Amino acid sequence: MILGYIICIFLLATFYFLLLRKYGFLWKDITSYQKVGAFEQSNSSVSILIPFRNESSVLPRLIDSLNQLDVTQINVEVVFINDHSTDSGCDLMDGCNLPYKICHLDEKHGKKSAIELGWNVAKGDFIFQTDADCTLPKKWLQSMLRYFDKSEVIFVSGPVMFNDSKSFWQKLVALDFMSLIAIGAAHISWDKPLLCNGANMAYRRSLITDADIHNEQASGDDVFLLQSAHKKSNAIRFCKNENAIVQTEGPNSLNVFWNQRLRWSSKNSDYDSRFNTMLLVFIWMFNFIILMSLFSFHKLGILAACFLFIIKILAEQSFYTQYKDFMNVKNGYWLIIVGQLFHIFYMAILPPLSQILSYTWKERVIK
Repeated sequence: MILGYIICIFLLATFYFLLLRKYGFLWKDITSYQKVGAFEQSNSSVSILIPFRNESSVLPRLIDSLNQLDVTQINVEVVFINDHSTDSGCDLMDGCNLPYKICHLDEKHGKKSAIELGWNVAKGDFIFQTDADCTLPKKWLQSMLRYFDKSEVIFVSGPVMFNDSKSFWQKLVALDFMSLIAIGAAHISWDKPLLCNGANMAYRRSLITDADIHNEQASGDDVFLLQSAHKKSNAIRFCKNENAIVQTEGPNSLNVFWNQRLRWSSKNSDYDSRFNTMLLVFIWMFNFIILMSLFSFHKLGILAACFLFIIKILAEQSFYTQYKDFMNVKNGYWLIIVGQLFHIFYMAILPPLSQILSYTWKERVIK
């Protein structure tokens, strides 16, 4: 029994260390078009889809960034989709200088229904998606379109970062979020797409004809669209360009963070890729074993937990070294160390709970 436990500990340690080392190599190998020139297909038409619900407090910032977009040689339309808002958000659209239209959900509700409504009215050859609480960089469109340089490229995932993080809590969750973005990019480079973020992605119009975004699930329009793209074409890319980084609102409290991560984790059981599903199970096991070993209060268990704890820090700092300059993160090494207990705890308990607990999103309770 003890021998089996020791072997399990060493296998999990080896798995986790090699996995994050693999992620580092994959991130490093992603092509980076840092110089943004005119897109080869001049006069490309782009539709920007923006679902919103009761977000009048953040829409002015988004609209201001839309007005500053460089749209040289690009025909752009903005499609705002109102998901039963009860505030004054719809009145703010007049401030948008780009051609725009507002669509309203009738009987249906939720982001997936909003996206499908946007698909029905969008006219662009390329469809971009972002969220109402985002700020878009000036060269966003050119930076993302640059990765569609080959006709077979059907989907491009873009980088997302939280807005300026000042407190320790904000910096901790921001670093955690950045690692997820980098992992998503690594998986795309690996040709085993796992995740992306709906705040920044673009795809060809041809994708929506038979896309399956799992309407039975409240969450995951971005990930399931990524999966649909992978089924249709292996040509999926991550836009590793600093000019494409979209800024979004980070969780300002533990409660918001918990509901956000419950929502993200709720779709883990619906991945089409068995490889990715097993990978997530092993990552959960790694963190769960650390937690259980620590709370065993047995000398061997505590020793094993400390060993895995050290391996986890070394692996994550090695991976962090690869993406820190692109994300412009400071003090990440220190945050990785001091944030470990929090990270291990939520990574161990949240995945199983996400399959049974409800969560709150956009003032709605989702089961």
